[in-house]
Amino acid sequence: MKRFTEKFRTKLYDSVAEIENNSQAEAVVIIKKASANYIIYSFAASALIGFILYTFFMFAPFDIDPYIMYLFTVISFAVAMTLFTFIPCLQRLIIPKKIRRKNAEINARAIFQKGMIYNTMEHTGFLIYCSVLEKETVFMPDNGLNLIFSEDDMDKLTKMFENIFNAKDVPNEILRTMHESVPTFAKYLPHREDDINELPDNLDVDL
Repeated sequence: MKRFTEKFRTKLYDSVAEIENNSQAEAVVIIKKASANYIIYSFAASALIGFILYTFFMFAPFDIDPYIMYLFTVISFAVAMTLFTFIPCLQRLIIPKKIRRKNAEINARAIFQKGMIYNTMEHTGFLIYCSVLEKETVFMPDNGLNLIFSEDDMDKLTKMFENIFNAKDVPNEILRTMHESVPTFAKYLPHREDDINELPDNLDVDL
């Protein structure tokens, strides 16, 4: 999360304001460090590594002191557990993408409900949920947007946001994608002078 600095936060609020000042859409962006606790995957992968090492010791074509077998097995488990728990790129290797995506979607739906993003007068709110550990982005529009947007434009928007983590510079990609989405929102929801901001820009939901 070190990449998401205070400077980025300021630019993010500006990007939200750009969308809302040029359309009637209500934007909410949530960035979370992780969508779930994956300690069970770290434990299982570490146990497997320890088992493989112990099996090698048992069937090696040379004699190994039992104390050394025990010591190296325990150490291998501890080291693997530490690496798989605290290094995100290694953790992602042992977590199926389907599980990562599912957890991101579950959290996005929970935030959408608990944050009452659905509760705008014309149902024009939408959520951009970014989960850093999972490297997943969920774009969740309210029904009002789904009804007035063409299927092609909605698919284009969804793909734009869901591909954010494919970029090397994720914070800048978030800002760039939001900026590029402005014309689409303005096309279907042109700004009105009497439009009010119904959702807080700094929405934070405690799950």
